[in-house]
Amino acid sequence: MPGEIIPIELRRFISAHFRSVEQLEILLLLHGKHDAPWSIQAVYDVILSSKPSVERWLEDFVRLGFLQKTSETPPRYLFAASGETASLIASLDQLYKSKPVRIIEAIFQRDRDPAQSFADAFKIKKQP
Repeated sequence: MPGEIIPIELRRFISAHFRSVEQLEILLLLHGKHDAPWSIQAVYDVILSSKPSVERWLEDFVRLGFLQKTSETPPRYLFAASGETASLIASLDQLYKSKPVRIIEAIFQRDRDPAQSFADAFKIKKQP
């Protein structure tokens, strides 16, 4: 179960900020190579999803304060998180390298209440 390995504060962070593995990998890419700014194209060349999706996540991370956007044209993005947020992202990066499946499970199970899931298994559905 993901909760056994992922600390609760990290699970909360994942639940609050991640909706996809693509989103996670974009942030961890910029976190891991934070010494230079990244263009949308450069991120796309590594992630290989879609440019509009990459741009959307980059802008979302700027809004959250995890990244900084330069005023260049085209814009470039730099890792900008600090303090506790930077520490959580560093922990997330370490855990994703060693236990990627656990992190992926946490992303996709973020809204699931274990007790409710168990109760739902016993619901009787009406026959059509």
